[in-house]
Amino acid sequence: MQSIPGSFPKGEIYKRIGQLQSKLKEKEIDAAVIAQNVDLFYFTGSCQSGHLIVAADAGSEPCYLVKKSYSRALSESPLNNIRLQEKFRELPFWLGEVAPDAKRIGMELDVLPAALYFRYRELFPGVEIVDLSTEIKEIRMIKSPYELEIIKKAAGLSDRMFEAAPRFLKEGKREIEFAAEVEHFLRSNGHQGGMRIRQFNQECFFGHIMSGGDNTTCPSFFDSPTGGQGLSPAYPQSAGWKIINRNDPVLLDYLTIINGYNVDCTRVFCLGKPSATLEKAHRAALDIQNEIVKIGKPGVLCSELYEFALKMAEELGYGEYFMGLGTDKAAFIGHGVGLELDELPVLTSRHQYPLEEGMVFALEPKILLPGIGVAGVENTVLVTAQGLEKLNLHPEEIIVC
Repeated sequence: MQSIPGSFPKGEIYKRIGQLQSKLKEKEIDAAVIAQNVDLFYFTGSCQSGHLIVAADAGSEPCYLVKKSYSRALSESPLNNIRLQEKFRELPFWLGEVAPDAKRIGMELDVLPAALYFRYRELFPGVEIVDLSTEIKEIRMIKSPYELEIIKKAAGLSDRMFEAAPRFLKEGKREIEFAAEVEHFLRSNGHQGGMRIRQFNQECFFGHIMSGGDNTTCPSFFDSPTGGQGLSPAYPQSAGWKIINRNDPVLLDYLTIINGYNVDCTRVFCLGKPSATLEKAHRAALDIQNEIVKIGKPGVLCSELYEFALKMAEELGYGEYFMGLGTDKAAFIGHGVGLELDELPVLTSRHQYPLEEGMVFALEPKILLPGIGVAGVENTVLVTAQGLEKLNLHPEEIIVC
């Protein structure tokens, strides 16, 4: 079957396989057995259910074993060796074909369910299973020129969304109605719909929309400075039944996803004149963002940018309100984006990754003012040799409708 639109080029896939083999050799792991959908897509060009087996030996051809749909995988993946996996117990045979005498295999233990892990343990007696998730995430952290082309298309869609949003934002409309119209616009323009988060028990649908001083500062379980009431405790985040009123601040924090790749961006709107207090905080949040953009160059540690932002927020008088309130604060000011919303790098105190050319992350210094609203923006940025380049180009001031 012929390849279909959106498929990765063969050279791109085999370059990633080569990077994985280098990691395997570095960690003295004989082979990788990859099973998670997003990682399968990254290394095969297809997320059809199955396993990818990659030996550390660069001379060994990887094997993509596909349970369902085999015919789709043949059309989507440029790999040379794609086989039908008829039974789970066939895995040891194919591991032996790709990596004879493998005694140490790497798997994605950060996302693998415990019950499935124990099945693999029984399937591979005498073989040590070690975690390969950090190495996989580090490979995915640096985006190729091919990936950047897709991400920039998603950023263009994001800018068009913010340009269109005032047409849908009307006094008396419920948050969920506004959200539905924004989502219709996105889907009609190629947004894939489903989004992916790697972290356990984290989930989100398009992003966050909320209005008013109370809703915009309402926290949720989601690892974000904002949350929102949502429609019920069953899904307690983003747009709810609240009516959007005159002079309400409205937060639009939505993902745009093209061919699997995420761009995360936030803008604040207001139906009427925003309060002077919110405008002042918004200018402070923009100042923090702009200073980070100035100093964020290759070699600077993620933790240094995070600590700088915290210090600047404190000096500007917003330390108490920066990135959330009380115990609900988010412990980061930026997060990597790509095929998943929560990729490396993360701009937090715990991450010592130096910025590298090709990293892409969402930078989101936000200030939450109880009863008033959320100030600040979020832009997806690219690390270049010269520094940080904003991929979102829509104006950053509060947008008055």
